[in-house]
Amino acid sequence: MITDDTLREGLQAPGISFTIEEKLFLARIVSSYGIKCALVSYPSAHTSEIKITEKIVSDKIFREVFALGRTLKSDIDIIDSTGANISLHLPFRLENLDRIFEAVKYASTKGKIVEVSVVDVMKNTPDEIIKIARMAESAGADIIQLPDTTGSGTPKQIGRLFSMARSAIKCEIDAHCHNDRGLSVANAIAALENGADRIDTTIFGIGERNGITDVAPINRALEMDGIDTGLDSNSMRKAYESVLEIILRKVGPEFFMDNFPVNGRNIYTNTAGTHVAYSDVFTGKEMSFNVYAGKSMINALLKSNGINLDESATTSLLKEVKDRAVISGKCITPGDIIKMAGEFSA
Repeated sequence: MITDDTLREGLQAPGISFTIEEKLFLARIVSSYGIKCALVSYPSAHTSEIKITEKIVSDKIFREVFALGRTLKSDIDIIDSTGANISLHLPFRLENLDRIFEAVKYASTKGKIVEVSVVDVMKNTPDEIIKIARMAESAGADIIQLPDTTGSGTPKQIGRLFSMARSAIKCEIDAHCHNDRGLSVANAIAALENGADRIDTTIFGIGERNGITDVAPINRALEMDGIDTGLDSNSMRKAYESVLEIILRKVGPEFFMDNFPVNGRNIYTNTAGTHVAYSDVFTGKEMSFNVYAGKSMINALLKSNGINLDESATTSLLKEVKDRAVISGKCITPGDIIKMAGEFSA
């Protein structure tokens, strides 16, 4: 199954932010070309993420709707309240595994499909990844996602990992391949050939840093192998045209050069606060601020500019950054945040 992550990963594309109305528009155009399963939001990030998830679920835009969160009961409860299926990512440092899998067990009691993402597959040995995947399955996961979070894998490495996973676990396996080195489509094909049931994609491959697997080429590759994906190419082209207009309006044509793999600026730019918090994993120093920003991002920016705010002021500043990004549909610039920090420190 080709699944879609445009609504969530699109918000992690550097320089991009969406209003609620724009996310609903994106959901409908993605559904128009035949996508049945979509990961649409990160509800614990902001109330707007809760609202859009509830709307997508209530309008039945996709057969399966997932929302993402941490392996925390609080995130699980928020996702559950939206009506979406539950997608959880493990921490980027695999510590306190007992607590983590208690949370997965808790998610499995909610009566929803539970997906668990075992990040980051290239930072651990295949044996370690399979061990964690089996633990997640035993805790109640229905789908195990094996993401190449930093886009550092090769088709040979990804193929071997998925072959091992397919032999070791019974539940569905999802591949989420980042494109830092330009190999996301090749890696997705290798995953499919070695047992993956699902492949995460986005329009234009947009997403965190320089994105993930592009839906158009992976769809075409499968069709050339005689596989009916159920996706309509004509409607897909119209969806690409719509997303192109959004990218050009929000960022400009330079986005595509910045988004180039290997040496594009975006491979050094993180948007998700959860990524910036793990600077030993995600080494890029550039940051893009929208509704997915976190305190670690705000603190790093303030520190680099010699600004000190107390905990309460930092929390208020972060909320203002998120609110402005959602209302305006634009990323908040570092310069804007520095000016806002002056207001909160007054």
